[in-house]
Amino acid sequence: MPDLAFPGTADLLQVLWCPFDHEEGYVPRPERYWRDSSLSDLRPASPPCPVGPDDDYLPTPCVLHPERVTDYPNWDLPDEVAEALEARFEQLEEETGWSYWSHLSVSDGVKVGGYPTWTQDPYWPTCPTCSVRMEHLLTVNSSEFDGESWRTWLPVEDTPATGTIWDLPYEQRTAIQSPPGLMLGDMGGMYLFECTSCPDRPFAYHSDCS
Repeated sequence: MPDLAFPGTADLLQVLWCPFDHEEGYVPRPERYWRDSSLSDLRPASPPCPVGPDDDYLPTPCVLHPERVTDYPNWDLPDEVAEALEARFEQLEEETGWSYWSHLSVSDGVKVGGYPTWTQDPYWPTCPTCSVRMEHLLTVNSSEFDGESWRTWLPVEDTPATGTIWDLPYEQRTAIQSPPGLMLGDMGGMYLFECTSCPDRPFAYHSDCS
């Protein structure tokens, strides 16, 4: 990820999780590790298959094709800015059919950086060391798009030749909508945060699964 700010000599970020419910939101508990790949014994490995977790917490192996996009705030847009732009948003939707809130603001799916795709009120944790608001590091969402945002966040290569994504059989649509095969709560997400002001970069996570 070209814009990811690695600490010190680290050039590798690993995010792992325990695939069982944990009290912080009743979702898998993530762990984050920054590593210097030149000092690590990195060898191909088969991930262990735990016994007993819900299949919804075990991601399907898949290939990543990162794409850089410009992210605009949705829930995090200040009220005074939203009020100042309300008329322009309404005009835009009337003239083009594009809604700022549903189509043109925060990007959906699994992503690094940008704004969290809240489904409830925003919750930005503060650093336990310096009390500064922590930065959004990573979002893991249950789906790459929803019933509205598919018009902007559905990959071109997955777009049906005729009709819309919702005309496809359920199994085929689900495979496109959620390629990692995850379901966190009711189509929710998990957000990872860190403090970039402190040398040890404290880490926190929050789930938004309703």
